[in-house]
Amino acid sequence: RAWGQGLRHSDARAFTNLFDATYDALLRYAVYIVHEQSSASDILQDVFLKLWQIRDEIDPERSLKALMYQMVRNYALNHERQRKRHASEELEADHPSVGFDTLNDEKLDADSKGRMISEWIDQMPERRREAFTLSRYERLSHEEIASLMNLAPKTVNNHIVLALQHIRQRLKEFDNRENKNR
Repeated sequence: RAWGQGLRHSDARAFTNLFDATYDALLRYAVYIVHEQSSASDILQDVFLKLWQIRDEIDPERSLKALMYQMVRNYALNHERQRKRHASEELEADHPSVGFDTLNDEKLDADSKGRMISEWIDQMPERRREAFTLSRYERLSHEEIASLMNLAPKTVNNHIVLALQHIRQRLKEFDNRENKNR
C-alpha cells in the first residue's frame, strides 16, 4: 500500500523502491511468456513507464503487485501476438523436447528430473500453466492470481490442484517405467 500511495503522490523514491523490489520477479514472468530476455526487458521498461504515467489513477487499496503482473502479462501477450503476426513460422527454440527414449536406460539426476517437470508444466493448458507458475514460481497468493487472471479464487485453486495432480501422475508413470527398466 505504501508504494501505491507513494506513486499517487509522485514520490520518485517509492517508485525506485517498487522497481528494485519487483523488477527481477516481473522479468522472470515476462521471460516465461515471451521466452526472450531482451524483449522481456523492453516489456518491463514499457510497464514501468506506463505505471508512472497512470500513477494518479492507482487505487492504493488494491494490490499493486497484482496490477503490475497483469500489466506485464498484457504487454507480453501483445508482444507475442505482434511477433507471431510478423514471423508466423518462427519456432520456439527455448524449450527443447526431452525424449523418454533416450532417457530410459539412464538414471536421472535432479537436474534431469527438473527438466522433465518443466516440460510437463509446458504441456498443461495455458491458463492452468499460468496459474501454477504464478503460484509456485512467483509466489503470488490465490487472490492475487485471481485478480491478475480475472478468475475466481476457487477457479485458481482448481487450476493449481489439477496441475499438481498432472505432475504427480506423470512422476508416478515415470518412476514406474524407471523401476521396470532396472
